[in-house]
Amino acid sequence: MSQRFAIVTVTAIGQKLAQQIAAVWPQPVTIYAPAKIAAPTTQSIARGTFTTVVQDLFKQVDCLICIMASGIVVRTLAPVIEDKTTDPAVLVLDERGQHVISLLSGHVGGANQWTTELATLLAAEPVVTTATDTEQVQALDLLMKQLNGWYPEFKRNTKWINGLLAAGQPVALYIEPYLRTYVDQLHGFTVVADWHELPSDTPTVIISDRTVFPKRAQTVQLIPRCNVFGIGCRKNVTIAQAQQAWLEFCQQQNLAWQSIIQIASIDKKAHEPALHYLAATFNCDLTFYTAAELTAAAEHYPQSAFVKKTVGVGNVAAASAEVASGQQTITPRFASQEMTFALARLKQLEK
Repeated sequence: MSQRFAIVTVTAIGQKLAQQIAAVWPQPVTIYAPAKIAAPTTQSIARGTFTTVVQDLFKQVDCLICIMASGIVVRTLAPVIEDKTTDPAVLVLDERGQHVISLLSGHVGGANQWTTELATLLAAEPVVTTATDTEQVQALDLLMKQLNGWYPEFKRNTKWINGLLAAGQPVALYIEPYLRTYVDQLHGFTVVADWHELPSDTPTVIISDRTVFPKRAQTVQLIPRCNVFGIGCRKNVTIAQAQQAWLEFCQQQNLAWQSIIQIASIDKKAHEPALHYLAATFNCDLTFYTAAELTAAAEHYPQSAFVKKTVGVGNVAAASAEVASGQQTITPRFASQEMTFALARLKQLEK
């Protein structure tokens, strides 16, 4: 997914640095500077509008790079800062480009990562003060970002687990083997290979899209959004049928519904309210494919002559899940309530 970057500077020297950054940054960057110094390729900030422009950019971009004193940035943005889960990354540089400071939204917003990347490009000194980073341990909210995931009571659990990790206290972790490829490192955690062996008296993080784990105090389950749900159905299937079939499938597969990132089907079912209801209920994307787009994937699964005659391809659920995810399904064919379901796991996670 393309991200939006903006650089704001207040001096001519800073503008030259901004142009240097824009020339080497891997994604498009828009530069803003006061009208009296703005170059032809720079967006000019009219006299008296600096605060308004910067605050508006804060609400519009994914990363705001400020080449100026950090005090100016803090005072300007203070009224619009809301929450670490939604605020964009804010980086601050001196106009000589000697230091790159991760000022705001270090983990979830990506400021720490972009600070490191920008400092490398400029041969500058990265300044990252997040405790888990200075102690060189993984952070729970950074894991969540890498896995495009979810866990309950975000602020409380983030503060609790990250505080323990930064202090060098033991935190046990179990991650499903098939999810390990999505995570770059787990420094600071005590990784347990078998979840049955997790200690009952130690703070614990479980990374899984399943619901097989007993509820225990001091345990946080991080659920990655890694699964694509393929659906085939009869014409005019009801919402009640969809609800019941979904419940049966999740119970059969011990599936955490929060792990679904996308629902996929054939375009001939695009008018079915039940499919739109499921996507809206579980806050996931809904994608439809033509029979031609599904044909090659359908060859990997049992096909129905009736379904092929009706919609043009002999398997809808599994073929849709495979096309959407880029990988073959991980569950057998499931049929209930005049619906068929299949699950596939994303090859790469969206972040």
